[in-house]
Amino acid sequence: MNISEVSYIPKQKFDGYIAKKGFAFVSTSYKADTIARDYDFTKNKAIDSIPAQRTVTSFSTREDFAFTYRTTSLKEYQKIKADIKKEGFFCEREKDSLTASSLLFQHNDVTVCLSSKQIDDTLTEYSFLIKKQELPRPKEISFAEDLVAFNSHEQLRFYFGDKNVQKDIYYLSEKQIGKCSVLFPNTSRQVVFLWADQQNNCNLAKIYIGGQLMAESSLQYDQNVPENLWRLKDGVRPGMSLYQLRQLNDAAFNFNGGNSKNTGMISSDSTGKLDFKKENIILGCMNCSDAAFSKKALINSDDAIGDERILFIHTIIIDPSKVRATEKPAGK
Repeated sequence: MNISEVSYIPKQKFDGYIAKKGFAFVSTSYKADTIARDYDFTKNKAIDSIPAQRTVTSFSTREDFAFTYRTTSLKEYQKIKADIKKEGFFCEREKDSLTASSLLFQHNDVTVCLSSKQIDDTLTEYSFLIKKQELPRPKEISFAEDLVAFNSHEQLRFYFGDKNVQKDIYYLSEKQIGKCSVLFPNTSRQVVFLWADQQNNCNLAKIYIGGQLMAESSLQYDQNVPENLWRLKDGVRPGMSLYQLRQLNDAAFNFNGGNSKNTGMISSDSTGKLDFKKENIILGCMNCSDAAFSKKALINSDDAIGDERILFIHTIIIDPSKVRATEKPAGK
């Protein structure tokens, strides 16, 4: 089985391709919005003189497609693993292969997850879960929310180029850090991608947009970063003044004052035209060092405008799960 070759077969042609390789369709099953199709290998049970049980299962949704290849041959498992490494696939945890329950190999827009399980006292089944990520065309990336399509550092590197993406550390708090990737670092198009899977630099957790962000490279950068050009679909953008944001929302809203954990963050229960639940907006201030501000836990936007506070959008934090939920097709 040539894993890399099969990964680039369109899902509409997968049945025909897999049939030519000696696999016969067995059954279809459904779970939520996923269609699973099972295939058994029906030709000679030996491939290159390797006797084994071999099966394939494809997983298809409206947006995604993936498949799993299973074999009980250790020799074949080792050969496929060696082959994908020759093609450029890499694994951040390969040194832990004796203890890790699974290994993730990545290359460009394809991932291969290797795992195994004991079937009986003498037989082990080895699995390869293969997925090719459908990345957007350049003209489809117009707004900040469009960036949730990228789910790993490797995908960003493949799409935007090595010189435009760098691995980094993000300071979430004084005691907490996380691995991230910075797209177009220290420029007007700077974006930080925080990863949920810290070992493999994948599984997008949050996107941070702004000027001076809390990435280590940004904190060490001693020059001015241009005003960020990314904007949300609703018109919200970094650098926007409190007054402009108030006009866009067409209603007053509350944000955390100096006597709160997340100073400057707009309350998610605020009402108006904007949906403050979908993304977190953090305000910066140029004249808020006085006691009147620092003693308040919650501040109304209209009160701050009346007090002539110079507030602006410092950082926008996008939650990819919330963006994807709002973009699901009707009925899903």
